Amino acid sequence: MTVKNISTRAKICGRSANCTGGHSAVEQSSYISREKMYCEYDGQTYYPKYSEDLVHCEVLLPENAPEEYKDPYVLWNSVELVEKAKDAQLARTFRIELPNEWSYDLAKEVVKDYCERNFVSKGMCVQYAIHDSENDKGQRNLHCHIMLTLRGIDKQGKWMPKQKKVYQKDENGERIPVIDEKTGQQKVDKQNRKQWKCTTIQTNDWNSRENAKIWRKDLADTINAVNSKIGMTDKFWEHRSFKEQGLDIIPQIHLGEKASAMERAGIRTIRGDINREIIAKNAVINAARAAYEKAKEELSEVMAIPVTVAKAFKSEIIDVIRKMAERNNNRLTLPIMKGKFIGAVSDRASLQDKAKMEAYVQSKGWTTFDEMQADRKAMQGRYDELQKSRGDMTVRMDYLEKLLAFHEQYEPYQKVNAEYWKLKKAEDKNGKPLGFPKKSQAEEFKKKHQTELNTYKIHRDVLKDMIKEPDKKITPKAWQKELDGLKERYQKTERPISDATLDLAKIEVLNHNKRDLERMLENESHKRTVSKDRNITL
Repeated sequence: MTVKNISTRAKICGRSANCTGGHSAVEQSSYISREKMYCEYDGQTYYPKYSEDLVHCEVLLPENAPEEYKDPYVLWNSVELVEKAKDAQLARTFRIELPNEWSYDLAKEVVKDYCERNFVSKGMCVQYAIHDSENDKGQRNLHCHIMLTLRGIDKQGKWMPKQKKVYQKDENGERIPVIDEKTGQQKVDKQNRKQWKCTTIQTNDWNSRENAKIWRKDLADTINAVNSKIGMTDKFWEHRSFKEQGLDIIPQIHLGEKASAMERAGIRTIRGDINREIIAKNAVINAARAAYEKAKEELSEVMAIPVTVAKAFKSEIIDVIRKMAERNNNRLTLPIMKGKFIGAVSDRASLQDKAKMEAYVQSKGWTTFDEMQADRKAMQGRYDELQKSRGDMTVRMDYLEKLLAFHEQYEPYQKVNAEYWKLKKAEDKNGKPLGFPKKSQAEEFKKKHQTELNTYKIHRDVLKDMIKEPDKKITPKAWQKELDGLKERYQKTERPISDATLDLAKIEVLNHNKRDLERMLENESHKRTVSKDRNITL
C-alpha cells in the first residue's frame, strides 16, 4: 500500500496585496464555475479561460441564508458590496485533489457531503466546483475548488460583522477611558467622539488554525473510507505533514501553472530541477528507512515469541482487526454512510485505532462475532431502555415547566382574588360592612379590580385544564420539587447513554470491517481465479 499526502491548498481572496487567492470573489467564482460574471463592486466583467473541464458546480447554503444566494452571481456580489474596507478579506478558497479513479457521481456525492459537514453546518455559504482534465500523457487531474464566506448570516438573512469591540471596564462596571499622556484628558477621534479602552474579538472561529487540521483530517478520512468501500485499498491518503508523521522526507515545492506547462512540454525549469533533486534525496532516505524497519521488525519478532505464547488470545474478531489493519495502513475502516451510533461519536480516530479496538475486544472477553452479537442485543436493550426513560422524563419535565410558567402568569390574579375574599369573609363574619362610613370594602375592591378578578377565573380554568392529574389541584411547590428531581435523574443518565453509544458504535465498526474483509478476500479470490484461467488459456 502506498501513502499519498493529501493536497489542500488554502488561500484568502481579498483586496489586500498580501492575499494570494485573488482580489475579487466574483472573479474567483467565475474561474471555478467557468461562467462569465460581472462584479458590481469594481465594474469589471470576468471571463473564464476555458470551460471544458467543468464537471459540476453548486452553491450550498446554511440556515437563514436567502434563497437567492444559490446563484453565485448574487452571493459573491453581495459579499463584495458588504465589505467597505480597501484591504477587506472576501473569501477563503481551497483546491482539493481527488482520486482520479472516482466517477463523477461519486466525486459529487462525497464533496457535497464533506462541504455540508465541515462548512455549511458551521454557518458558511459554500460554492464548490469539480474539475477534470487530462494532460498530453493521458494523466487525469480530478480535483475540486471550494469557496467559503467569512461572515456569518443572522436570523434576518443579513451579513453579520466579522468582529466586534468589547469595552474594558473598571471595578464599578464603568468603561475605562483612553487618556492622552500629554494633556491628561480623555482622547477623542476625528469626529470628536470619546475613546474608550477596548479589545476586538472575532465573531466566529472560522480563521482558527486548528480548523485547517480538522478539515484536512476529515477529508483524508472520508477519501480513505470511500476508497475502502469501493475496493481501492492500494493507496492510503495521509492528512499529516511529513514532520507531523515524524518523517525526514523533504516536501516538494509547488510548480505553479507556468512551470507545470513547461515541464509537460519537455522544457526543464528551475522548480522542476529542485523537485527532481528532492525526489532523489527522498529515495535514499526511504531506502535507508525501509532497511531499518525491516531489521527492527525481524528483531521484534524474535524477542516477542515467548510473550506471544504467554499472552495468546484467540479471537476471530481480533483476527479480523489485524487483517484489516494490514490492508489499511494499520487502521480500521469506517462506513461511508455513518451508522446510527458512529455518527454520535466525536473521536472517530479511536474507532479506527487497531490497538484500542483489540484492547476493547479483550476487555469484553469476546472470541467470536456470535458472542459479540449476543452482547450487542443486551447493550441495545439497555440503550433503548435509557432512551425511553429519558424521553419520558423529557415529556414530564416539559409538562411541569409549562405548568410553572403559566402559574407565574396566574399567581398575581390569584393574590387579587385572595384579597377580595379576605375582605368578603371578614364582612360575613361580622354581619356588617367594614369601615367608616359604613360601606362594603369587598364590593368597593371588586369594582376596582373587576378585570383582574375576571382574568383570575379564566386563568384558573385554563390551568386546571392543563393539569393531567384527576384531582386538578394547583400545587406549584410540588411541581417544582418534582421538576428538580427529574432534572437530577436526567443528568445521571447522560454517562450511561454515552457509554452505551460508544459500545454500540465500536460494534458497528467491527461488523463493518468483518463485511469489508469478506468482500476484499472474495475479490482477491476472484482475481486469482481469473488470472489462473488466463494462464491456462495461454
